[in-house]
Amino acid sequence: MIKYIYLHQPQKAVSYTQLPSFLFEAPSYKALSNEAKLLYAFILRRAELSRKNGWADEYGCIYLYYPINEVVELLHCGRQKAVNTLRELQYADLIAIKKQGCGKPNRIYPKSYEVAPNSNSLKSDYGTPEG
Repeated sequence: MIKYIYLHQPQKAVSYTQLPSFLFEAPSYKALSNEAKLLYAFILRRAELSRKNGWADEYGCIYLYYPINEVVELLHCGRQKAVNTLRELQYADLIAIKKQGCGKPNRIYPKSYEVAPNSNSLKSDYGTPEG
């Protein structure tokens, strides 16, 4: 049953994720898939948790972990699609991925979208999302 929202009803405590408008408006990001745009919004949300918990490297850069299996679950897709979506964000220069090795998960460094230039590069200094 669908219920309408009425003016007099109290607002329910619901968790929201902000979806930045620039992902749809800036010419350099229009080519990004909707999955990549959605994943970037969730990465930004998780970055705020990292900030609150003090997760930063020795240079003060915030990082987070987003295991591939969680991306698969979030996007309702297969593993390869999840890897490709992370890679898409990496190529757009919206995130950097740093491999840690020894079975440790990769660190994802979200980049500030105010200063993130469009990148046509197919390589990154931080490796690939797998792992």
